[in-house]
Amino acid sequence: MEPLLSLREELDLALREVLGELAPGLAEEDLSRAVFGPTKSPEHGDVATNAAMLFSKALGRKPRDMGEELAAKLAEHRFVKSTGIAGPGFVNVWLSDAAFLHVLHCVSEQGENYGEGTLGEGESALLEFVSANPTGPMHIGHCRHAAVGDALARTLRAAGHDVTTEFYINDAGAQVAALGESFRQRCLEAAGLPAPTEDIQYAGDYLKEFAADFVEGKSGDELLGMDLDGFAAEARNRNLEMIRADLEHMGVFFDSFVSEQSLHESGAVAETLQKLRESGHAYEKDGALWLQTTDFGDDQDRVLIKSDGAPTYLVPDVAYHHDKFNRGFSRYINVFGADHGGYPPRLRAGIARLGHDVEKLTILLLRLVFLLKGGNRVKFSKRAGNFVALADVVEEAGSDATRWFMLSRSIDSELEFDMDLAREATSRNPVYKVQYAHARICSVERKGREQALRPARATEDVMARLSEPAEREMILALAQLPEIVERSARELAVHHLPAYLLHLADLWNRYWSHARTNPDMRILREDDRELAGARLLLAESLRQVLSNGLGMMGIAAPRKMLREEEDA
Repeated sequence: MEPLLSLREELDLALREVLGELAPGLAEEDLSRAVFGPTKSPEHGDVATNAAMLFSKALGRKPRDMGEELAAKLAEHRFVKSTGIAGPGFVNVWLSDAAFLHVLHCVSEQGENYGEGTLGEGESALLEFVSANPTGPMHIGHCRHAAVGDALARTLRAAGHDVTTEFYINDAGAQVAALGESFRQRCLEAAGLPAPTEDIQYAGDYLKEFAADFVEGKSGDELLGMDLDGFAAEARNRNLEMIRADLEHMGVFFDSFVSEQSLHESGAVAETLQKLRESGHAYEKDGALWLQTTDFGDDQDRVLIKSDGAPTYLVPDVAYHHDKFNRGFSRYINVFGADHGGYPPRLRAGIARLGHDVEKLTILLLRLVFLLKGGNRVKFSKRAGNFVALADVVEEAGSDATRWFMLSRSIDSELEFDMDLAREATSRNPVYKVQYAHARICSVERKGREQALRPARATEDVMARLSEPAEREMILALAQLPEIVERSARELAVHHLPAYLLHLADLWNRYWSHARTNPDMRILREDDRELAGARLLLAESLRQVLSNGLGMMGIAAPRKMLREEEDA
């Protein structure tokens, strides 16, 4: 059986077929630009296209004349009720009952798979995100990285990509040595041994907790005889275990973890450095080894080996990406913090010097996130030492609210996480509103079953009963999920999902409120069981789309919540 095309795919296909008839010389690549989009108001139709203006000049036609021909041809399609021309050549389309029925049929048939697409079919992607240093608890910034990276992986998979998620462990260099020394001092302190604690670099309470557990059953001689590498490895492993646990508590799991130290031990870093030397783009200056990175937009060339012989962070990072590219993915996506804004050009330069196609690499930069309580920014966490810990945020707000708020804005914007709002169980809280809409529909369906009322099958007769403007508006909104998923995957911008789901919840809440006050809009009605079945079909379709969208964000779709029973 042929897979069902979404309403948008069906309409775009019809548009391209008509264009192909009117202008047989148009290339397939040009035709792909011909699409429908939403209109700003119902007076301009349900959907519209500017295809006539896109192609009229190349075809030597007047846009409005071409638009009229397009409109006339499109009016013959079974999904089109009528057409119109606006402005210089916009073609407005009002959809037929068959189009609305097609949407309900797609949702019913595809169920939890509705919204999935083929944009990334045949493509594999390696998505790296979070990659927090294993030197302490993750902070609220990592919380945003985790939510965005995980939702991006889910959305890309829904759009047809084969996605592998990866966490890069920065467990080599001076920071790990400093962690080892800090942990050593905390262990000596916990064991009652003399320890200089005034200059501890990592001073959060988490190291005290680790130390208290670690020293239990160990003698003073055993601790004093342990070298710094041993303390560093122990602290690193405990921190990494804490990081994994915090991420899993948020519902974020990785397919693989790659250690920077393992790249040193395997010789991959040394091998990469040698290849960079041989590339012809590395040179000696002031006793250091430099890499030409200005060719890739960097403001200056960058040091690979310092004058004291120590490598910079760039070398292992390039070695890691050399390993990534050698694994043969179609594309590579990194989620970095905005403080890495100057890093992409030098990283791309290193990758290119090793012969890799840097066009396969996309680097997303996330802006800062701040925690608000009582309208003020919170700046301190005792356990973390000097920042707000991810675990504290998730513990207080819950995973669902945390994810929602972290995904609610474009990554290009700074984000203020309002803890007071996130904890509210009211319609002011957007995630509560969306989850409550889902639970309320479930409640309506339960009450319907008590009256032997169930959703009808999507048929022409049933569609004819869904004639209210609010019902048609909801169905048109349901049709947009495949488009939202495709757009989110193409733009790597998952903030489109929460905005869309909030719109759906608002449509349902208005519809449900009217049903409470207007007898003609009532959903559960034994006096007209056919109409009840049609409206339950619409409600079930909306519930399914809410559930699918929340799932792509990694957020639960509860079937029961407080108070929804009394409101049903």
